[in-house]
Amino acid sequence: MLFFGALQGKARGDVVVLAPVKDNTLYEDGAGILSNGSGVYFFAGFTVSESLRRGLIAFDLTGIPPNATVTNASLSMYLSMTHGGSASVSLHKTSRDWGEGASDAGEPGGAGVQAEVNDATWFHTFYDTVFWTNHGGDFSATSSAATTVSSVDTTYTWTGPGVVADVQGWISNPATNFGWVIQGNETTAGKAQRFNTRENTNNPPRLTVTYQAPSPTPTATATSTASPTATATPTATATFGASVTPSPTPTATATIPPSATPSATITVTPSPTATISVTPTVTPTPSISPSPSPMPGVLANISTRLRVGNGDNVLVGGFIITGTEPKKVIFRGIGPSLSPFFTGVLADPFVELRAAPGGILRNNDNWRSDQEAEIIATGIPPSNDLEAAVVVTLPANGTNYTIVLRGDTGPGIGLVEVYDLDRTVDSKLANISTRGFVEPGNNVLIGGMIVLGQSPLRVIVRAIGPSLPLTGSLSDPTLELYDGAGTLLAANDNWRSDQEAEIIATGLPPSSDLESAIVRNLAPGNYTAIVRGVDDSTGVALVEVYGLN
Repeated sequence: MLFFGALQGKARGDVVVLAPVKDNTLYEDGAGILSNGSGVYFFAGFTVSESLRRGLIAFDLTGIPPNATVTNASLSMYLSMTHGGSASVSLHKTSRDWGEGASDAGEPGGAGVQAEVNDATWFHTFYDTVFWTNHGGDFSATSSAATTVSSVDTTYTWTGPGVVADVQGWISNPATNFGWVIQGNETTAGKAQRFNTRENTNNPPRLTVTYQAPSPTPTATATSTASPTATATPTATATFGASVTPSPTPTATATIPPSATPSATITVTPSPTATISVTPTVTPTPSISPSPSPMPGVLANISTRLRVGNGDNVLVGGFIITGTEPKKVIFRGIGPSLSPFFTGVLADPFVELRAAPGGILRNNDNWRSDQEAEIIATGIPPSNDLEAAVVVTLPANGTNYTIVLRGDTGPGIGLVEVYDLDRTVDSKLANISTRGFVEPGNNVLIGGMIVLGQSPLRVIVRAIGPSLPLTGSLSDPTLELYDGAGTLLAANDNWRSDQEAEIIATGLPPSSDLESAIVRNLAPGNYTAIVRGVDDSTGVALVEVYGLN
């Protein structure tokens, strides 16, 4: 939809007011599967659940003469929701073409929804075949314009020499017109902002361009054009982007070899994590027979971030592979590439993969030292040569695995990740948890989960403390469950106080009445579980997620 009105003015030149030809949101998630192409809102900033959102917007300028001189240009956008008070929102010139598919996250839209074909995602320019060079989008680090927004239901304007230069360049060379990435406050949690998109019937974005052409302009014109800018054709391999969730990182306190308790885990929002392109789950359009059942929801692409200490205070993540066929995965140990977002990162990560009894199956120090070609072929090699990775095919049938992350040169903040490289086989990652030391204030234990597929997944989330066979366990854990937009979905202190019958029916009730649990149906997307101690108590705790479908 393009609105193109022309006004004549001898002093000002011609003025055109344009509607976007496409807009979208890049949702930071560990699977690169979320989008909102046809939704009525896009988002920019850092959410309460500590994941990034970036807007995308582009306009068709081909109706302006290519030899015209732009004298002024301004973008107006309507702020429909704000969090955390005022925030600076900036425009950055995009260097790659990108898509707007049929995905629609609805209201309020902040968590995103499963991407559709040709949607832009955190990993993809066009889901799920063409990738950004950098996760979170390829764009200029220099802001073209910035405006501070604060009041909801208000139209704000971005203008200045940078906007004029961008528009002038796109008019002169339409092949470079990929629009802007819209960035909000990306360092303070809870500062994400929501703007109306072109699909919104109320106050959609508008680009106003004032220009002068060498030849006289007709007295009045009203023309329309609907030819979007050229579609990019390169198919670049995804590389690790420095997008990470700066959240409190509790100190892991694990004893190696790990116990048989499945200690699996995933991130709050994937982090600086890259991932393989997820196989799209498209339902064929039926002619007479009913549509096939949607792909069931599954847990996938798990990771955890903690402070890795000395000795036994390592980072421990675990998972279970259920099913009948072996599962191919990549696991990574990340540290140096977290440095743009954290101080005191793990300088030289070393990873070990252990079977349930504790024996080491595989290990790696620097990923290029072994399996370099195979790791690159996954599309998600680590971005720093000192980081670690292993590609391996593991047996299923409920087998338990533990990944241990250590530091070769001392302690620091590290990230351990596991990615499913083949979702076509009859097996899946399941029953994930993370274990760490809960401290007062913001130094809580944070676990994340990603639900993939087309249908909701029923899960039980548990916060375990008193029943852990460890000294210094958390005596009274509480549990909170948030969606990808940072909305609190459920909270629990002692599990018998709420949903007691449902929790018992799962067959997985906690063994101590002071432990916490939540049963919930989760639509595909990102979720965060937070474990705290009652009255700011401290101790070792375990947060677990079990798929019940």
